[in-house]
Amino acid sequence: MPRATLADCDAIAPGYGSLSFLALSARELVRWAAPRPGERWLDVATGTGEAARSLAAAVGAEGAVLATDLSGAMLASARSPADPPQLRYAQADGAQLPVPDRSQDGVLCAAGLFFLPDMPAGLQEWHRVLRPGGQAVFSSFRGSLMTPLPELWAAQLAPLGLKPPVPPAARIGSLATAAELLTAAGFVDLRLEALDLPLALASPQERWDHIVHGLEGLPLRGLPPETVEQLREAHLAELAPYFAPGAGAGTEEGPAVTFNVPLLLAAGRAPGGQAVAGKPDSSDSEQ
Repeated sequence: MPRATLADCDAIAPGYGSLSFLALSARELVRWAAPRPGERWLDVATGTGEAARSLAAAVGAEGAVLATDLSGAMLASARSPADPPQLRYAQADGAQLPVPDRSQDGVLCAAGLFFLPDMPAGLQEWHRVLRPGGQAVFSSFRGSLMTPLPELWAAQLAPLGLKPPVPPAARIGSLATAAELLTAAGFVDLRLEALDLPLALASPQERWDHIVHGLEGLPLRGLPPETVEQLREAHLAELAPYFAPGAGAGTEEGPAVTFNVPLLLAAGRAPGGQAVAGKPDSSDSEQ
C-alpha cells in the first residue's frame, strides 16, 4: 500500500483529532513517560496535539512544552484558545528542532518517528537537545490496528483499483528494532514495553467516521458522491456482524465493541546524569 506523505497529512488535518485510537495511544505514551512538574518537554510530530496537551497538564505552569510538526495544517488544527500558557507550537522537522543543545528534560513522539525519512538522524537530534539524564520516548504499533477492520476496508476499495495510504509503522514494528535505534543514537537505560490497548467503538458508523477523517479515507476524495455513499452503505452492512454482541473481533462491553491497538512503547536516557525537574543543565536553556 502507498505510504502517507506530508500532503496527505495536510489533507486530513481538520478531522485528524477525532481518531480515537491515536488519542488513546498518545495519552498512554505520556502516562508511561511520567513527565514531572516543572520539566521542559518537546512533543515531536504532535499532529493535533493530544500528547502535547497531556504533557502540558503533567509539567504544570512551572514547566514548558513545545509541540512541533512539519505540517502547518496539523498545527493549525492543534492550536486552541484553551491551551495553557506553558504549551507552545512551532512548525519544524523532527530532525531539526528549534531549541538549544541540552535544554530539554524530555522529547516525546507519539506514533510519529516512523514518518521521519531518516529515523537515526531524528534520534541523534533528540539526543542533542536533551540534558544529561533526559529521556527520549516514542511509540509505534506492532502490527495492524483494530484487526480486521483495516483489512475489510482495503478489500472494499480493491475492486475500484484504490489503496488507502498507510503510516509506515512497520519500520518500528518490534521492541528489538526500537532498542537498536535508541542504542545506535547513544541512549542508555532503555525501557521497552508492548501493550494491547482496548479501543471501544460504539457502532459501524463510528468506524466509518475514522475512515473518513483519517488516511484510510483519502481515496474517497477523488470519487463521485454517489460512489462514496454506495461504499459507505456496503461497508456499514459488512461491519454490522462485527458489532453484534459476542461476534467478530470485538467483545461486548455495554453498547460498544472493543478492538485491539497493539502499542509499542520505547524510551532511553541521554547518558551523563539524572534529570532534575525544572533545572536545565546548560545556561542556554530557554525554548
